[in-house]
Amino acid sequence: MTNPPSFPITVSAPGTLMIAGEHAVLHDKHALVASVNQRVAVTLQPRDDSTILIHSALGERKMSVDAIDSSPPFHFLGAVIQKHQASYQQGFELTVTADFPADIGLGSSSAVTVATLAAIETWLTGSFPDKTPLMQDAVAIIREVQGMGSGADVAATVWGGILLYKATPEVIARHVALPPISLVYVGYKTPTPDVIRLVEAARKDSPDGFQALFNRMETCVLFANAALVAEDWVALGSALNAGQQLMAELGVTDDGLSDIVKTMKSMPGIRGAKISGSGLGDCVLGIGSLDTVDWPYRSIPVALSPDGARLERSKA
Repeated sequence: MTNPPSFPITVSAPGTLMIAGEHAVLHDKHALVASVNQRVAVTLQPRDDSTILIHSALGERKMSVDAIDSSPPFHFLGAVIQKHQASYQQGFELTVTADFPADIGLGSSSAVTVATLAAIETWLTGSFPDKTPLMQDAVAIIREVQGMGSGADVAATVWGGILLYKATPEVIARHVALPPISLVYVGYKTPTPDVIRLVEAARKDSPDGFQALFNRMETCVLFANAALVAEDWVALGSALNAGQQLMAELGVTDDGLSDIVKTMKSMPGIRGAKISGSGLGDCVLGIGSLDTVDWPYRSIPVALSPDGARLERSKA
């Protein structure tokens, strides 16, 4: 971008889904992660004073460029704003909107982090940031706030498509031939850091057993990646079924998730199904199309998408 951006600046970033490799990716293994067609948008409007205002579904916040408040529920936004605090010559307003509700995972924290970071850097530099440094900076912020994190969701929201990823952070391969999917929300979720702590506590009691499990997860991820290369959705579904068994062995499934997986696998239009994400709640991902079914769970209308973070054309 050779000319300064017009105002307001709006950057959108996609939500994301983990396909395979959850938990193992935190132990130097590969994961598959994808972006979806539901997005988070952050609009930045400069102000003539030193005030920063945040508007979102989580609430409102007012602060000064000299005193950034990064307390919840705006800990990710606050951390992004703090990163460039020394560069602010004036205040600004950030308006956050999303295509999906906050109670659904879909990597919303990563999406809002990436979109906000890109919007601020576009404003300060006049150019939309390159993808690799944007990914690296956003991963660092997520890890700073959470104290942990693979960065897989960040990578998918920056690049789009399905990524073969390692927590370096590094994108090993990117796929844009995308299978049809179905997504079902169980009705509750356990925060990812809490699930990770539970798994890590169990791993300390059986390090060799968990290492063997993570190795099998790695094999499953690479098999799924080969299926994506071949655009073989039957093989991809088989990889998801195998991945679900590994998630059960890891101890992160429960009755509700198991019920969804079992029902989805019985449907002729579904090639395979597994938990998407850290587990103990949230969503089940299926390859293929759901039948109509009477159950207490919510089907999420979503599709995979090749589109990553982008600068939106101003409507002003």
